[in-house]
Amino acid sequence: MKYEEMELSETLKKNLAANNIITPSEIQARAIPAIQHGHDVLAESETGSGKTLAFALPILESLQHEHDTVQALILCPTRELAKQVAGEFEKYGAGFDLQFITVYGGVGYEPQIEGLREADIVIGTPGRILDLMERNALKLDRVRYLVLDEGDRMLDMGFIDDIERILDATPDDRQTVLFSATISYAIEVLSERYLHRPAVIRAKSDEVRGHLFQGYYVVNPWQKISLLAHLIKRAVNPHALVFCRTIVATDHVANELAKRGIKARALNGDMSQAKREQTVSEFMTKQYNVLVATDVAARGLHIDGITHVFNYDLPDEADTYTHRVGRTARQGADGEAVTLLAEDDYRKFDPIMTHYDDEIEKLTFKGWGQLERIPPSPPRPPRGEGREGPRHGPPHGPREHGGPTRRTSGRGAPRGNAGARGRAGGSHGDGRSRRPSGRPAHGGAR
Repeated sequence: MKYEEMELSETLKKNLAANNIITPSEIQARAIPAIQHGHDVLAESETGSGKTLAFALPILESLQHEHDTVQALILCPTRELAKQVAGEFEKYGAGFDLQFITVYGGVGYEPQIEGLREADIVIGTPGRILDLMERNALKLDRVRYLVLDEGDRMLDMGFIDDIERILDATPDDRQTVLFSATISYAIEVLSERYLHRPAVIRAKSDEVRGHLFQGYYVVNPWQKISLLAHLIKRAVNPHALVFCRTIVATDHVANELAKRGIKARALNGDMSQAKREQTVSEFMTKQYNVLVATDVAARGLHIDGITHVFNYDLPDEADTYTHRVGRTARQGADGEAVTLLAEDDYRKFDPIMTHYDDEIEKLTFKGWGQLERIPPSPPRPPRGEGREGPRHGPPHGPREHGGPTRRTSGRGAPRGNAGARGRAGGSHGDGRSRRPSGRPAHGGAR
């Protein structure tokens, strides 16, 4: 099926053709008719599947401009995604007598309040939407369409209370569309409460994926930056994303990499919107080649040409790992995802390894001499508090020297791998790999 065969207005078909959009993706082909026929929709859809058009097109052709009436509300987890969604509405809404506005934090209220007076479609983040509601600048009592875009991300970011307050302010007879990369238990609960007999759609991305290599190194916390710098320097023309857990860590890692001659910048929630946009723009145009970010700051960013993803810190959820590594090996290009695994991360790594089975290989670092001792960030606790701390490190540090090795059989390192890759944490003389101290007996970092 092609778009010209679908039940869409001639204006939409013309706009699609002008942007060389001829054939709908799976999520578009299935969700558009469901929304057109008035169904609530619960859709599982990966990044890159074309989900924005799946809800934008039926909304665009069903509305007419009304003064001082918001008819459609699209909630997004981040300002970057909100701006991207707004761009799609503006592009394919050409020729329709509709007004759009994007609202998010980090900028002044007055332009947004002024724009809301004529807006038919509002795209925004939950926090700013609530702020505008509390200022009586945004009324949702006549909303016909409510879209929750990347619902799983919004729940991960702690927006559930905000989302429920917003949903409760909309009419009961609204049409609700919920998109999520995965339909988790929390998403199912939200759906049962706020969606009415939804059409459930599960679709995959039509994007051609390249080969994704996944590996991990077992390291002391104080070895991470030195090892990360070595990995980046040995890569060929890297365009890399480094993920950290905290804002403090992004600044620390970016500064330490810069000291070692690597063009790196931090991206985090402490930056102004203008600075964030400049940082992302310069990364996309390759004015520097390493972006160090938190998950919150990186959500909603769609950057082509990522060659490497480095997990400097592990995420708390296995699904977040999947979203991270999915940013490379796209559009037919190959990519690498490497995790720097410290002792405290073993339990978080267990569900990730279970999900990917043997796809994630254990690596060992060689030939780089003595790795520098660089204090991790945030600072370590005072002596005597909690665990022994990174000054002591795992009981068996990496001993081998040379270059990183990989198995060529196509399988990842199994549990208790006895090969060279398994010796990053030291090995017994008979070749049996040691289990890192504190490792759960049932499995973990392999």
